Amino acid sequence: MGGQEWIVAPPPVSERDQRAPRSEKPPEDLFSINGAFLGALQWIAKSDAARGSVFGSSSLGVTVTVRPSDATRIFLDLQGVIGQGPDQELGTLSRVNKRADDLQGKDKTLRLMKLIVRPSWLEERVLLSVGKLDVEDYFDRNAFAEDEETQFLNAALDTSPMLRPPPNGPGMALRVTVGDWRFGLGVHGLDDVDGDQSGLPFVIGEVGYRNIFALTGHYRLWARVASVLEDRDRVTWGAGVSFDQLLTSTLGIFFRAGVSRDQGESLTSHAWSVGFQLTPTWFDRGKDTLGIGYSAHREPGGRERVVETYYRFAMAEWLSLIANVQWVVSGPNTVTGGTNHNVVVPGLRAVLSF
Repeated sequence: MGGQEWIVAPPPVSERDQRAPRSEKPPEDLFSINGAFLGALQWIAKSDAARGSVFGSSSLGVTVTVRPSDATRIFLDLQGVIGQGPDQELGTLSRVNKRADDLQGKDKTLRLMKLIVRPSWLEERVLLSVGKLDVEDYFDRNAFAEDEETQFLNAALDTSPMLRPPPNGPGMALRVTVGDWRFGLGVHGLDDVDGDQSGLPFVIGEVGYRNIFALTGHYRLWARVASVLEDRDRVTWGAGVSFDQLLTSTLGIFFRAGVSRDQGESLTSHAWSVGFQLTPTWFDRGKDTLGIGYSAHREPGGRERVVETYYRFAMAEWLSLIANVQWVVSGPNTVTGGTNHNVVVPGLRAVLSF
């Protein structure tokens, strides 16, 4: 995920949501190249186990968009990531640096994240995306909590932990818009293009509605089923809701909740998160954003609660500086086998877009 265009202020969200999935904004030209550099610095300011540890990470993403016809788009997304985050010591369930988790345990990586062909019909009311996809670009989206570049850095606040999507890989996502209703269906492989595709594929459906109240809002309900990634002979299912709603022209709230269960488990996992995003116009900072979120979830590995707040300084159209603090109230440490209690993780991010 990442690289959103609308984040400067809430109103454009609805316009963007109607046009195309995240990272698939239709270009004005037949060919375009866009990119973003994210540099992040985090340190563990308070922890019984790892106080004072500092972690740096960075990523560079380049997106190429080709428009061979008015109704067809082709998207290529190449991403390089370097530097593991604090979870190499904290081992949180929620993951305190979502972008660093793209390394999948490596120190650095360069890979093709997406390669998508997207034809459309009926003035883009019907969109079909086929190729190497990211499930999170199409399902469980939320205007105020879905982008680790410019919003929350904690993965549990960007996507429901109960979605449990497979890695970017082969799949298709269909979206149909009828008035204020939106219907989505996705089928995705369980691994990368050259990986193991055995087992029941990841199948997900979503129903969404917008503008229930006078101000812009989006409401979504999703359900999915697939084989367990680590044990393809077992089946896992999950369901969840996600909504974002403007309360004023500058203040919006969000909420997510979900459940999941794997075949053979006695516990039904669950998670929920809530928070808001504010544009502080009274400081004459109409392009800045302030966000606060709380996440709680339970799964067989334990129970965890996390709070995160961030402030995004819009320095220029192409540059943002973001200060954030995460507070792991309590949860297991999957690295040491112990617990994380009142762990404080401040961070700084710089995002350069081109």
